[in-house]
Amino acid sequence: MRLSEIIAIIGRIAHVDVRTQENLDIKYLLTDSRQLGNDPEHTMFFALKTSKNDGAKYIEELYRQGVSVFVTGNSLEALQTLAAYKRQCCNCPVIGITGSNGKTVVKEWLYELLKDDYKIVRSPKSYNSQIGVPLSVWQMDQTTELAIFEAGISEPGEMEKLERIIRPTIGVITYIGEEHSANFPSLEAKRAEKVKLFKNCATVIEDPTHQNVRTCASVMRALGYDEDTIALRIMRQTHETTLQVNLSALTDNVRYFRSYLKPETKLTCMVKAFAYGSGSVEVSLALQESRMVDYLAVAVADEGVELRRAGVTLPIIIMDPEEGALDLIMENNLEPNIYSFPVLESFMNAAARRGLEDYPIHIKIDSGMHRLGFYEGEIDLLTSKLQTTGTCPVKVKSVFSHLAGADEEQWDEFTKEQIQYFDRCAERLKAQLGYPVMKHILNSAGIERFSDYQFDMCRLGIGLYGFSAIGKQLRNVCTLKTTILSVKTVPGGASIGYGRHTVLEQDRQIAVIPIGYADGFDRRFSNYGGEVVVRGVRCPVVGNVCMDQVMIDVTGTDAQPGDQAIIFGDQLPIEELADKLGTITYEILTSVSRRVQRIYYKD
Repeated sequence: MRLSEIIAIIGRIAHVDVRTQENLDIKYLLTDSRQLGNDPEHTMFFALKTSKNDGAKYIEELYRQGVSVFVTGNSLEALQTLAAYKRQCCNCPVIGITGSNGKTVVKEWLYELLKDDYKIVRSPKSYNSQIGVPLSVWQMDQTTELAIFEAGISEPGEMEKLERIIRPTIGVITYIGEEHSANFPSLEAKRAEKVKLFKNCATVIEDPTHQNVRTCASVMRALGYDEDTIALRIMRQTHETTLQVNLSALTDNVRYFRSYLKPETKLTCMVKAFAYGSGSVEVSLALQESRMVDYLAVAVADEGVELRRAGVTLPIIIMDPEEGALDLIMENNLEPNIYSFPVLESFMNAAARRGLEDYPIHIKIDSGMHRLGFYEGEIDLLTSKLQTTGTCPVKVKSVFSHLAGADEEQWDEFTKEQIQYFDRCAERLKAQLGYPVMKHILNSAGIERFSDYQFDMCRLGIGLYGFSAIGKQLRNVCTLKTTILSVKTVPGGASIGYGRHTVLEQDRQIAVIPIGYADGFDRRFSNYGGEVVVRGVRCPVVGNVCMDQVMIDVTGTDAQPGDQAIIFGDQLPIEELADKLGTITYEILTSVSRRVQRIYYKD
């Protein structure tokens, strides 16, 4: 779309400021300076004003980076009007999806089911708001053969604006519940507002059982697919085991832990071990986008490099810097944890060889964990090595330690002793260095139980995923689920699985689900040791857990192939699985195999 067309469409709504006189072909729109890609000269910036920020303050910065077209004034209406015009220029089927839960899951499933037949444009991530929808629709062009867009609202009057932009030809309603209902007088009023998206739809699909598989099948029928093709593709897709990660719940949990902290206290989020199995890149980008997080921390340099390549710009601490990765750390602007004199010497030498000055490092104190770190008696020698004559290649950014038992009341006195020991060491180091150094020792449990000792920064790990040391009901972030492959009647007296360890006393309905110990489903759940949830009913595991499959007893549930089976989530908390195995929630989360597909969404 040419700049002249854009001015003609939105010039009366908002002010279009063109910093150059070139006849630009506008390809990209952005509303946030962090979104700027590699083509600034073909980018238009909408300076949106919200209750928390004003896009106008980024104009000069973006102009210096090459952006030359800016929209100010009533920029949101201008953005929506421009996207609506773009939609009118595209004559193809458009699927509009709304509801309280499941929008992103249904959108992604439909994309996978239909991508072989259509050139599809779909909402990126969960772009379903007053800003996200026009940015999604802007992707359409004359080559688009099918579009799939989400629409989310939080108050009356919003859906009419989104309907004007999306103009769906096929409507999909997912589950409508109490989420985000604060601005609606009733659930029925909320539903009435949401269905305004479909006022011009030829077809509207709603599955009252809220089974996403059935919803997708209905959409395929509306597009003219035959039953054999629908069955084949859905079976191919739904056989996949998925870990669904709710990024909205993640940031809500950050907000909860933030409530314990002073505004000036910084927060580090631990995203090591693939973000506890949830996907380090997607989780880190969501945390960065939240603007509630100051640092990230990973275990090894490769994890940090992956985040940098994905566009994460937050400072990243490397907790276990390896000798062979020191150059990689510096090349990617990563900050190492220094926990011993050999590590300090190696890193200072490597930084000096590169001619670096004041490269940020973090000093670990062993306050009682007895894992890694310096003792109090080593502080004087440590500071003497850090106070080299002339220019020092490194500078201490923070000093920190680990609590050994902050989540257990029986160790409270020991925890306080650790904090006191750490504080003495940190203050001694700071006094001798003579410049500001941050202190931090509190973990997730420490934030809840010992917030008086928050110092300058805290570290949030397992709490991100909804686990509270004081029993607070936080939001579940991760749901591991799969689908039933088959259901058959097995007669009494027959055995199930390898080793014949389960022998049925009577006829039972036995289902097979495509998850096994290679996916992270622990073998100790074999032979009634574990259970999964099907149609709201807990169904025991029968027979030995196999590498790729598990058998479950679904007698009395009327379960069918294609039905969901919840391994853990709201209906079956991870804590229960951990208790049965005599382990901790960390192990359950991090055991989910990389071969399990991760699906990310926001509600």
